[in-house]
Amino acid sequence: MNRKTIFLIASALVMFNCAFPSTREGMRVTDFKAPKKVGDKIYINESVGGSITLPFWMSKISDEEFTAAVKESVAAAGLFETLEEQFGNNWHLKIEIVDVDRPLFGTTFTVKTKIKYTLSKGTQVISELLVDESGEATMGDALIGVKRMRLANENSARANIKKFLEEVSKVQVKAPGKK
Repeated sequence: MNRKTIFLIASALVMFNCAFPSTREGMRVTDFKAPKKVGDKIYINESVGGSITLPFWMSKISDEEFTAAVKESVAAAGLFETLEEQFGNNWHLKIEIVDVDRPLFGTTFTVKTKIKYTLSKGTQVISELLVDESGEATMGDALIGVKRMRLANENSARANIKKFLEEVSKVQVKAPGKK
């Protein structure tokens, strides 16, 4: 083989084995509509506990992309009237990515995400949820392992966000002064 052919093969291997981070589009929930609004304005903190994807390792869930997916999912579900850009004395959501359990190899990748959501109104904690959901991707979804891992991450995160949305839609807030 000549040098040009070897270079092309090496370049192709590097390009096709680069890991890409999970995307907000892949994690966003679009198939859930809240039966009723929970509140008017909500501020959603940037999540903590996510990881940056290294190019030659495996796909991970970043705080920035996960937070964006949660914001877009909350807006699409219609749980709140508006998303606030500044922290105020209204609704507030904290998100902590506690654990993301990924396989190292296989034909079907099953990823399990454990995420803690803390929903407050003013200074009062209304709901604290620890959601543990999984998602998978098979060889039919993607032949290339790094892409299959990204899809499994996104499927797991989307299932986790959907479970959170379902639980929050059941929240009952008592009027001040009532027991």
